[in-house]
Amino acid sequence: MLAVYGRAVTWQHLIVTAAILLLLMSGLAGAAAWWAWQNLAAQVVLKEQQADILLPKELAVLATVDRKVQVKVDQTLPVRVPIHQTLSIPLEETIPIKVSIDTVVPIEVDVPVSHTIKVDQVIDLDTEVKTRVLGISMTLPIQGRIPVKADVPINMVIPVRKQLPVALVTLANVRLTESLRAQIDTVVEAQIPIHEALSLPVTAPVSARLTFPQQHVQAGLNLLDLTVPFEAVTLAPRNKAPAR
Repeated sequence: MLAVYGRAVTWQHLIVTAAILLLLMSGLAGAAAWWAWQNLAAQVVLKEQQADILLPKELAVLATVDRKVQVKVDQTLPVRVPIHQTLSIPLEETIPIKVSIDTVVPIEVDVPVSHTIKVDQVIDLDTEVKTRVLGISMTLPIQGRIPVKADVPINMVIPVRKQLPVALVTLANVRLTESLRAQIDTVVEAQIPIHEALSLPVTAPVSARLTFPQQHVQAGLNLLDLTVPFEAVTLAPRNKAPAR
């Protein structure tokens, strides 16, 4: 029995104290091991080694194409073009137009007449003629047929003043001095044939799938630095290295 500061210490106290200390140390060791298991990793450095690599059948990659791609276009494209526009159309040529006229035209003209009228006829005469015979005035009846042959000249101006109605349909050539304005609101449909080789740049990465032959490939490792988490490490018996 021991005495510490006036208190008796028995073997039972020592055993209990030792057990408590052992439990505390075990808990601390377990906590440290759990923290190391979650946060630390084993680092393995491999020097000149030979590795047997098995290539996968397919591998999806994202590639960037620096060169332009030659694309041959040989097809007909249907195109629908909506047109909503006001056009100004200049007309430089004359336009034949059918014109209908129904009006009244005033006519004021002087027509000169110069003509000789030939007279060849017999005139029936039944009249009385006043005359003087031997100084005596008297009225004598005259009856008979008198032949008349003569050329009578006529020189005169005949004035013509009249309103002449005119109704007709005719062709007239018309020239427009101002441009013709037309409002177009339509959709033009067309078939455009395209036969051309185009050189197009590829600006976005291209998704591709690489295919490898399913075989083992011998590869040499010069220096490989691996970091392996503890949870991926397993213990196994060490195999002897084959003799070289």
